Amino acid sequence: MKRKQNYKLRASALQISLALALTSISAVLFAASFGSPGGGTQVPGAEEPNVPVSTMAIDKVAPAVFNGDVRDLPQVPQTELARPELEPPFNAKQLLAEAHVPQPETPNIPLAPMPAPIQNFPGITRTDICTGGQCGAGTPPDTNGAVGRNHYIQAVNSAYGIYSKTGTLLASFTENALWTGSGTFCDGNGGGDPVVIYDALADRWILTHLAYSGGGSTGPFYQCIAASKTSDPVSGGWYLYAIRTDTGAAGQPPVNTINDYPKFGVWTDCLYYAANGFQMPAGSYNGGEFASFSRSDMYAGLPLTGALGFAASTSDFFTMIPSDLEAPVVGDYNGVPPAGRPNFYVQESLTAFNYRVRTFTPGTNCGGGGTLSAATTVSQTSYTGSGPRVPQPNTTNTLDTLFDRMMQKVQYRKVGSAESLWVVHPVQNSGQTNRPQWAQINVTGGTIATTPVQQQIYGPDSTLHRWMGSIAADIEGNVALGYSTSNGTSPNFPSIAYSGRLAGDPLNTLPQTETQLIAGAGSQTGTCGGSACTRWGDYASMSVDPSDGCTFWYTTEYYTSQANGSSNPPIWSTRIGSFKFPSCAAPTATPSATPTATPTSTPVATATATATATASATFTPTPGATATATATATATATATATFTPTPTPESSPTPTPESSPTPTPTATVTPTPTPTAAPTPAAPTALNATNRTATSFTANWSNVSGATGYRLDVARNATFVNYVPGYQDLDVGNTTSRSVTGLTRSTNYYYRLRAYNGNGTSPNSNVIRVKTTPR
Repeated sequence: MKRKQNYKLRASALQISLALALTSISAVLFAASFGSPGGGTQVPGAEEPNVPVSTMAIDKVAPAVFNGDVRDLPQVPQTELARPELEPPFNAKQLLAEAHVPQPETPNIPLAPMPAPIQNFPGITRTDICTGGQCGAGTPPDTNGAVGRNHYIQAVNSAYGIYSKTGTLLASFTENALWTGSGTFCDGNGGGDPVVIYDALADRWILTHLAYSGGGSTGPFYQCIAASKTSDPVSGGWYLYAIRTDTGAAGQPPVNTINDYPKFGVWTDCLYYAANGFQMPAGSYNGGEFASFSRSDMYAGLPLTGALGFAASTSDFFTMIPSDLEAPVVGDYNGVPPAGRPNFYVQESLTAFNYRVRTFTPGTNCGGGGTLSAATTVSQTSYTGSGPRVPQPNTTNTLDTLFDRMMQKVQYRKVGSAESLWVVHPVQNSGQTNRPQWAQINVTGGTIATTPVQQQIYGPDSTLHRWMGSIAADIEGNVALGYSTSNGTSPNFPSIAYSGRLAGDPLNTLPQTETQLIAGAGSQTGTCGGSACTRWGDYASMSVDPSDGCTFWYTTEYYTSQANGSSNPPIWSTRIGSFKFPSCAAPTATPSATPTATPTSTPVATATATATATASATFTPTPGATATATATATATATATATFTPTPTPESSPTPTPESSPTPTPTATVTPTPTPTAAPTPAAPTALNATNRTATSFTANWSNVSGATGYRLDVARNATFVNYVPGYQDLDVGNTTSRSVTGLTRSTNYYYRLRAYNGNGTSPNSNVIRVKTTPR
């Protein structure tokens, strides 16, 4: 979000840092000299208790509901975001011996260039006009985004843009416009730091940002969470939840604690949250916030069950980021965490060269009673710099890198049985350029390995600074890292680029070499609140397309001209691009059933005769039929909870007989059929639903020879982990249709059948999707 430059705070922090250094440097260096390079040493006296922390239930939050089209939102006043810049805690590991002994960097041997962009189109510009007013309301833009099956949604300070996946802007609106008339604190108090989440397991969208008044100097402070009612973010409607975070309750953030730099991760059970707590108006870091919110409640429009915790600290828990699922299920690929696997929270330590990884086990339905575990430390290569600002051409103005801060997203990726977290943060060695340090952390079986699978401080050359990274892995384990680039020589204005690696490339390298998404055309030289604007990005976002599990989507900021960069305030632009490795192919779903019946007959002649009767019928689902998914996603839902999962085209399987029996007698023939009976009936073929209403429909299926009855499943998602009450393995008797009632309007449902007789039960049929009517 926009943070007005505050040099008093910076100077105060510097004085404290120098005092600490002068009083302890000798003891620190002596003690640290016995540590091993790579992060085992910790600053003496800087340790804090490493113990689990609990969450406490929040009061249930009833939603406001927006039922319209976001293109019809009202025009409302847009307020420029301005509040003091909040200084991070002192980075004590700069006092360690490792911080003064350079470690050798892994050479990056190029193998091939990264693939060129598939899509490359402009995102929101600061001065664009959105529904609700001017889109941009702060510097930096805090660019964020996520890709879904049919849309890409970008967020900036302080607006959202919804695009088709070919770059057409379908809708854009301000934070305050979406919340207008909600009757909540979020109405008119949008405060930026936006995050976009696409929940691929439910095919829903989440848009979230801060809310505060009076420049953020005092509370209350809120997190505004909008959950799409359907898979359509433009006209499907939104549930709006305004959640106060500085509750002052026991175990929760104290009153007047601002929830700065919030980060989110969607998991199989909950939406997970973390933020840096700063005590206002002093602006001092006072601890880490963390929370869980019920996905099932949000998607059903129910009063929201949630839990909020607070870990008081002056250095720990800073910029924790929850793990996030990107393209978890694609065709036969199932990358969903095993049932019961807790979410992982990752931060960069400020007292030692390591990552601190915790697990968060939620309470019932993501409510109170959850636990954030003690941290497991994961080693990392040390570095000697302090992250000097990035130079730009034709100016002495430099850009902040958010040195040593964990960058979003922390992506969970499962390839085979291996489970990993992919992380990145900005670092620097003395006398060198700023560079991203990325790592793959092994969490297979829920056990956090204390040494990375691989890691690298990525500097393919010594001339360009690279910072503000975001990393992701596709379903094959190929990796893409996006970032900003710049140096002080024209034409190297702040630009957007990406590099990567194939799963089989040498470890600890990004040998798929840098490709530029777009070249910047100006430096950031304008002023913000009377001072030079030094903040850049604050966010960037790399996502993986759920449609194929292979295509990466990246967004961040740049300038299209020097005139825009010199404006007061600067007129930033953003870019959205996609690309994929040619070797990555989206897996196809294996159809759940393709029944084939082949009756045979053996003619018996009373004279010389020849009779041949052969028939073969094959049931083939039309393209798009949904196979029975093997995802192990779980959701804790109330009886009326509603998930709206990945839309699946309705299918009408078509029987296609190959031939008809044709007896050809040469004399008097008496055919005596001798059928070969299967021990159990074949799977039925589910047919399109009929008689749809707002609360019911009729499920239909084909008759199966030899079946004496059928069992029906109806669920709210295609993976059948969230059944409609009363419709799990329901025996409907020997019929070919059944009315399904008690449903929710404008909601996707899924059904499948199994046939049975005295010998057993068939496999599942194909899956049919049906959506109830709006009214």
